[in-house]
Amino acid sequence: MPEIAINDDPAAVRDLFTKADPAAFPDWDCHPLSGNFARALYAAINAERLDHEPCPFAVMDGDRPVLLADASRNADAVSMYGLPLVLAAHSELGAKRRKKVFAAAFAHLQGIAQSDGRSIRIAGTFADNPMGAADLACIDRLAAPVSHLHAAADVTQDEKDIHKALRASFRSLVNWGRGQLQMCYVNADTPDRALFDALPAFHTAIAGAGARGDAYWDVFWNEVSEGRGEVSLGFLDDGSLASGTAIIDAGGISYYASGVYDREKFDKPLAHFPVFDSMVRAGSRGNRLYDLGEIFPAGTADDKEVQIGFFKKGFTSSFHLRTVWSVPLDGGA
Repeated sequence: MPEIAINDDPAAVRDLFTKADPAAFPDWDCHPLSGNFARALYAAINAERLDHEPCPFAVMDGDRPVLLADASRNADAVSMYGLPLVLAAHSELGAKRRKKVFAAAFAHLQGIAQSDGRSIRIAGTFADNPMGAADLACIDRLAAPVSHLHAAADVTQDEKDIHKALRASFRSLVNWGRGQLQMCYVNADTPDRALFDALPAFHTAIAGAGARGDAYWDVFWNEVSEGRGEVSLGFLDDGSLASGTAIIDAGGISYYASGVYDREKFDKPLAHFPVFDSMVRAGSRGNRLYDLGEIFPAGTADDKEVQIGFFKKGFTSSFHLRTVWSVPLDGGA
């Protein structure tokens, strides 16, 4: 039987990442927050800020990759550019071989961490999915789980039912916004780069100091133009842009990745209809779940994040947990 070994040559490993078969590595791109989009986006952010040192690797069974990990490290943790690290194991590994593969991965992660105060943060299961190979491996290592609460809506329903599930005060705001905004879309069917470029320009105008660079927005463009999401832009009758919403798809899940709204246009908020519209359209693309992102109970984050979470909760009465594992540096089973 071939030897289990680590390949940590950056160019070779990146090539393995690019060629990864989704059927063979089902955890590699199962959610926008942990899949190809997040890897590309946070790598682009890191290229500007240089907060993390890339340490990508693959566990090899002979010449065959059997686990992929786009790891990085900073002073605090081994992660995926600050996000929980995905350990994507090959789907055809038997129980004994899988245990050896994860043992090799964790041994390599210990070396990356260098035992100098860094934690190792591993992505676990999301929503109603059963625990996967990485979850079980983390349990074997006596890792500590932390649950993150996400607002998520079932978008397999029809538009009427999605509307009915909104917070009562949101329904009239959705209806009001529908009458105020003319929506235009950028996606695989209409890959209009000039229209898309209105979003980063709008974001810069609204966010000011929080503006992002070209590489950041290129990641969004690549996703939506290749059929893995959609950008919607809402224009007023005078032609001015009032809203921009970016949704990314992966693994049957649509993720609310970015939203920019000009709050000074009206005394009523403009965000409600664009978000609702993106939910309906996500379902029409064949996705089953719309993840609005993490929500924070009062006292667990700053007031702005708590208020954003309250806004997100208004679009659904359904919530799902995302598990993140903190792996001890001194082993386990």
